[in-house]
Amino acid sequence: MTRFNLPPRTRPNLKNKIILCVTYFTIVLETTFGREADDRSRFLYADDPNASIILEYQLHNAPSADYSGDERKQAAKRPPGAEYDEEKHIKPYFLSPENGPRVVEYYSPWCGHCQAYKPKYIALAKEINRRLPDDQMEVNFHAVSCSVHHWVCMQNNVKGFPTIVAFRADSAEPQKLKRVTAETVAEAVGVRLLAHDPLSNSADEDEGDEEIRPVDILGASLNGLARTRETVYKDAALSFTYALRTGIYPKHSHHPLEDTQKEVFSDWIDLLYWTLPPTWILHTLINDLRINMDSVVVSKENLLEIVDKHQEVVNGKHLKWSDQCAKGVEGAGYPCGLWSLFHIVSIGVMERHKAVLGSREEVSTQHVALTLRNYIENFFACEACRQYFTDMYDSCGFDHCKRFKQSLQLPSEESWGQFALWLFEVHNDINMKLIEEEWKREGKDVSELKSNLALWPSQEECPGCRDKNGKWDKDVVLKHLKKSYWPAGVQNFRFVVLKKKDRVQDEKTSWSGLFENFVYIAAMSGFIIW
Repeated sequence: MTRFNLPPRTRPNLKNKIILCVTYFTIVLETTFGREADDRSRFLYADDPNASIILEYQLHNAPSADYSGDERKQAAKRPPGAEYDEEKHIKPYFLSPENGPRVVEYYSPWCGHCQAYKPKYIALAKEINRRLPDDQMEVNFHAVSCSVHHWVCMQNNVKGFPTIVAFRADSAEPQKLKRVTAETVAEAVGVRLLAHDPLSNSADEDEGDEEIRPVDILGASLNGLARTRETVYKDAALSFTYALRTGIYPKHSHHPLEDTQKEVFSDWIDLLYWTLPPTWILHTLINDLRINMDSVVVSKENLLEIVDKHQEVVNGKHLKWSDQCAKGVEGAGYPCGLWSLFHIVSIGVMERHKAVLGSREEVSTQHVALTLRNYIENFFACEACRQYFTDMYDSCGFDHCKRFKQSLQLPSEESWGQFALWLFEVHNDINMKLIEEEWKREGKDVSELKSNLALWPSQEECPGCRDKNGKWDKDVVLKHLKKSYWPAGVQNFRFVVLKKKDRVQDEKTSWSGLFENFVYIAAMSGFIIW
């Protein structure tokens, strides 16, 4: 029997032990306190000794009844985008009727109005409770950070920061307050106050007297309150079907699409076919369009017939865009939902490119970007938007001519994320231009716009996406994009096959593509067998 001489087991000396221990505790402390620092930056009142009278809503201090995880078991049975979201099931205790008189402030920590109002809200709470007679119930003052509890704010119809509401004892009916003084609050919550002492030297009495003019977050920020992934998918599906109804054919068209438009539309549907999450119900409509492509490009009636057939399955009763997309304007959510679809596609390029067999040249980031460009040029209704996008793309905007160059034989894994990052940069640039124009029309100062409102994701949503100098960390941004636009958990891989289309190309390119497909299929077959 062969014997192997193993080196003697060595034990770490005392110096190495000390180094290991110090390193371990340093990592633990940095992780713990770093996370706490990130969380605290999303609250205005928590851990502030001067704000102890304000009850900042935080889950670790909340009653267990506020949070229910019963639906976690159903998560795997839901369609992409509808998986469990703990925020959705939080019901703060002070919003139920079994409470005394109380006041609630909904705010966002990045809102300058909220930051300026903080000392006044604290002073208001102190004054009211100081002026309560002995026979009156104490009035509690609560604060909810909408950067943390966005779903709670959505459910309570919060559309501006700060929003102040009052509740009477044993009531769940909120009364929104516009002018907030000790007297108006007392009347709203149903308590009686002692007369104001004119000889008092306290400055608190004057602090709470202010007319509340909430910042319209749905108008000021294109992102508004953060959407859940379920809402993102619903908005995207609604915009896709709306685009099919109104954007492919002119309003009263009775003619087929032009040859170029036929090819562009076919490429667009193929792109959605292989990039979207395989289990998304939208595939029922997409598959039907692909099967009947020869028919839908001939007449608008044929296209609408297929869209109508799948309407209930794809959109259900969800016939309105979310408030974050619509920004309070009826029917205004179409561009937002369409951009959501674009971003889902961009992440699908990263996640699904290995699943495509057949015409592999249609999977390159260069072809994907060109397909999107052509779709916008031919079928996007907004003329200014079309002009901006095509001009930007045709001039190699955001350096895509270099960024989308991939090796035909074996593209690097990093190259697949370039399209998602490029689209993210383009979208932010458009956001910036739109808000700058809006602010200029309203005579607002745009000097602080970039750091506060226009760029997505905000510092609160993704603290690690930008460094102290405002530079994007692309790896972190990609992770955030995937978290925002791609279903969580393990997805069904499912291979798809794209047929090679009859395009104008030389014989050498055709043979090269055939050889590439053969090598790729052989490699993937070997991988599966292994």
